[in-house]
Amino acid sequence: MKKQWSMVGAIILFLGVAILSVLNVDPVPVNFGFAVVEWPLIVIIFVSVLLGALIATLLSTYKAFKDQRKNKHKNSTDKTDASEGPGLRTTRSDKSAKDKLNSDEPDSKSKSQDDDLV
Repeated sequence: MKKQWSMVGAIILFLGVAILSVLNVDPVPVNFGFAVVEWPLIVIIFVSVLLGALIATLLSTYKAFKDQRKNKHKNSTDKTDASEGPGLRTTRSDKSAKDKLNSDEPDSKSKSQDDDLV
């Protein structure tokens, strides 16, 4: 339904531009700063409408792409957070505590490494 209203709006806009351009067919000077040309007003109106539509399309496409990237990044972050529960992650201190429990004699190397980390 939304596309149908967009099409109706585009047709109305096109008809309005067509009526205005038929009523204004006189040549008008266009100053580009380095050159002055005389074009029919119909050409200037159509080019202006086409440039406006192109700019609007590019801006909306950019915004949609940016939102899509933001959502993709957010979803990937949520998935990694969900997969790493509080009991699933092992820190160095947990690992060294397990090593100490498993060995009868503490290793002097592991002690010095733990001291360096702290």
